[in-house]
Amino acid sequence: MESALQDRSTGRAFILLTFAAVFWGGTWVTGKLAVDAIPPLTLAAARFALASLLLWGWARTKGGAGHRLVAADLPLIFALGATAVAAYNVLFLYGLKLATASDGALIVPGLAPVLTALLAWPLLGEKMSRWGVAGLITGLAGLVLVINPNGGQVPARLLGDLLFVGGAVCWAIYSLIGKAATTRFTPLRATLYATVSGTLLLLPFAVVERGWRPLFTSPPAAWLSLLYLAVFGTVLAFVFFYEGVHRVGALRATPFAFLVPVVGVISSVIALGERLTVPTVIGGVLVLLGLWLVQRKPTPPAPEVRPAQAQELGVR
Repeated sequence: MESALQDRSTGRAFILLTFAAVFWGGTWVTGKLAVDAIPPLTLAAARFALASLLLWGWARTKGGAGHRLVAADLPLIFALGATAVAAYNVLFLYGLKLATASDGALIVPGLAPVLTALLAWPLLGEKMSRWGVAGLITGLAGLVLVINPNGGQVPARLLGDLLFVGGAVCWAIYSLIGKAATTRFTPLRATLYATVSGTLLLLPFAVVERGWRPLFTSPPAAWLSLLYLAVFGTVLAFVFFYEGVHRVGALRATPFAFLVPVVGVISSVIALGERLTVPTVIGGVLVLLGLWLVQRKPTPPAPEVRPAQAQELGVR
């Protein structure tokens, strides 16, 4: 009886993790559709303002005051919001205005964990294994093929791809900062604080951008895309992933990271009609292989998911 209940719990966890990866993978198409109608800074601010309200409501239902915030927490909270929400999403959305969604779906979720391992080496003293070094080299080779600077790439798309690389760097830095946050906050609280602080950072720039009129006059497709980014791509993806990892552990959840770029590319081809070149396909395979190599070394599963582990799976 106990074994049957455990199997059922594991099955539900895998379903939740699959949906989380699919939701994150879908942010590339919906982000592209939304940013075509809504200015990027306004779109980012609106997305995370809504997500902040929803996450706050979920935190209320979970109960418990958790860690009481003190002044010493503010720099950490600022760093979380600045990297994962403000800086990343500016690069994410401006990248989508210039490059294809499929490029971003390959570059960011495939490269961010590789860069995290690279930065953890000098900053945290976490030495890379031979598999990690091999994954780094393989992932960077794939990145060169995806960007393909000498393959007749139009300047705008090349710049967009470079913005995606910058987004991956932001996500890697956030993953390292998140390790410090795990000693102070629960994953839910850390995500809520990052979302709120990131929203506050974005709002002044959105006001200067004067994009509120285009926001309110946008077509239904743009509004639906904005709602998807906030509800599915931010809140539900985190909730499902958190619950999935809580049931089976972070180690068993790691393979679901590979679904994010796959879903992102396939949905971009189907929904946006984007065409994949041979170098892009080969580069994408190398990026995924590099991701697998970097994560090949097993780590003991934690009793509770860490924010950095949760965010390495995909784009918020």
